[in-house]
Amino acid sequence: MLFTNPKKRWVLIAIVFVLALGIVPLYLSSPTTRFSTDGNLGSKAIVVNFQPRPSAETLKDREVVGIGVYFLSLGNLDTTTGEYTVDFFLNFICETQPCDPTHFDIMNAVSKAELDDQTSEAVRGREYYYRVRANLQTNLDLRNFPFDDHVLVIEFEDQNKTDNKFIYVVDEKLSGIDQEVYVSGWTLEPYIEASAQSHEYVVYKEAYSRARFAVRITHPWFSSFMKGLFAAIVIVGVGMLSFLMNPAEAQDRISLTSGTLASAIFYHMTLTSSIPPVGYLTYADRFMILQYIFITVSLAISVTLFMLLSAEKRGSNYHKMAAQIHIATRWIVPLLWVIAMIGLHYSTIGFG
Repeated sequence: MLFTNPKKRWVLIAIVFVLALGIVPLYLSSPTTRFSTDGNLGSKAIVVNFQPRPSAETLKDREVVGIGVYFLSLGNLDTTTGEYTVDFFLNFICETQPCDPTHFDIMNAVSKAELDDQTSEAVRGREYYYRVRANLQTNLDLRNFPFDDHVLVIEFEDQNKTDNKFIYVVDEKLSGIDQEVYVSGWTLEPYIEASAQSHEYVVYKEAYSRARFAVRITHPWFSSFMKGLFAAIVIVGVGMLSFLMNPAEAQDRISLTSGTLASAIFYHMTLTSSIPPVGYLTYADRFMILQYIFITVSLAISVTLFMLLSAEKRGSNYHKMAAQIHIATRWIVPLLWVIAMIGLHYSTIGFG
């Protein structure tokens, strides 16, 4: 009897569709995000991408210092301010001796870093080693929120020596990511990007060598979907059940879709409360706007049916027109809703 009754059949289809939405992301996400949802690198190999070494002519007559960063921990990323904490080893090797790289600045630090000089006297003057704990800041791009990824950066400059006297050279042998690094709630990609280039201060007409080390973190696809969008889809899916109701139940359909619209608005406010009021639309914003459009269409159809049937009670024969609208929209609107969500995701993020 379940499959012979049209209403029960549609209810079953709706339930299967909602359950499928929770399973599909497992197969759309990449292996990295599927199995590294706690930010721990485990046994993954660390890939280090470095800028090519400057030419010998560029390094001539300059104090050349090899620099490397070994990441120990990353955490406390605040998406409202872009601040995060980093614990790392900072390593210097003098390629021209003697050298003094001890007067350095961490350019994107928001407060004074905690430095622990671990250099032994036997190597001082040739090598320098520090344990550093710092609160840093980066510019976050939240356009793909809640499927966002971010680059966490550490930048260094010497405090006094311009780049015609002093230059950093990034050293792969001095850099890496500890296997036990943990970034709660994020997936840490197993590679470092490092570069050293001249940074000019136009006002002072001076340039300094700046070394930059960056790692990337991403939100696991499945958890982002379940915590960010799944509830919104369920809310709108419940509203789409109005298309299973008879035209004669137009007033009940209006109540259902109106409640769905209010729920979607409140959920949107909750979803975006963890990010700052950025000057662009995030993926979550575009997704929710899409839901508003289809909820409004559903509400407009319900109101139209109600008006037609009300006119019929006054003697006008609009029953046939209401039935035609109901038959056409009960298929078209839910189908367009699914296609629009797939199209939005593919055009914004893709499935790769």
